[in-house]
Amino acid sequence: MVKFKSRYILIEVLYDDDKKLQKYDESKFAKIIKNEVEKNFGEVNLGKINKNLQIKYVNNYTNMIIIRVGKEYIKLMRTALALINKIEYEKVRLRILGVSGSIKGAEKRATHFLIDFKDNSEKLLNIKEKEKDKIDIE
Repeated sequence: MVKFKSRYILIEVLYDDDKKLQKYDESKFAKIIKNEVEKNFGEVNLGKINKNLQIKYVNNYTNMIIIRVGKEYIKLMRTALALINKIEYEKVRLRILGVSGSIKGAEKRATHFLIDFKDNSEKLLNIKEKEKDKIDIE
């Protein structure tokens, strides 16, 4: 018996304005991805991807998603995700942060990304406060 291999893709949804994913859940994102695959690659490729496509995680606060797809269709899925530019009349970009062979690896990468993001935003706030203090002193 051959074990079915899958990959987990960590995605960040970037909006033009700072919106969150509050109105989207796993089923809506699955439908959006399936529609995009069908539109750009046809029903045959949709059938191939549909076999193992699963939205594992959606975080409304950080705009991150983890999806599972079959190993042999990872390139097709990455291309389909790159082509998504609208979600219900809202302009978006999907940024692929990483691909992992296990969900633990994807979660680890998401954690590292969030820690780095937090550190960078704190540094940016400190720089802005220092600039503000300089302006107040002058």
